[in-house]
Amino acid sequence: MGIAAPKPLYVIEIQAEKNTIIAGPEEELYKKELQVSLLNMISLPELIGNMEVKAKIRYKHKPAKAIIKPLSANRALVKFNRPQRAVTPGQAVVFYDGDVVIGGGMID
Repeated sequence: MGIAAPKPLYVIEIQAEKNTIIAGPEEELYKKELQVSLLNMISLPELIGNMEVKAKIRYKHKPAKAIIKPLSANRALVKFNRPQRAVTPGQAVVFYDGDVVIGGGMID
């Protein structure tokens, strides 16, 4: 990228429509919430009201406590108790109740 900086920079956001990459310090990689599309609640016909879960945002990610809030029939807002590193649009998020998968969706 040809950028000089006193500390390492990380890709924070890709804006493909503008042909732009946003870079920043590591602390900007941490997010406390994300939006989910293609929501599929395996154990419920639909998500009604807020629900406490553990959520994984990648394969080796340790499940983190979160609350899912429905936005529509197939969209939800996920709020983590603690900020999570590298929430990545286009990746899957999986929701657990203990060791049981109860749903998931695509990170927007």
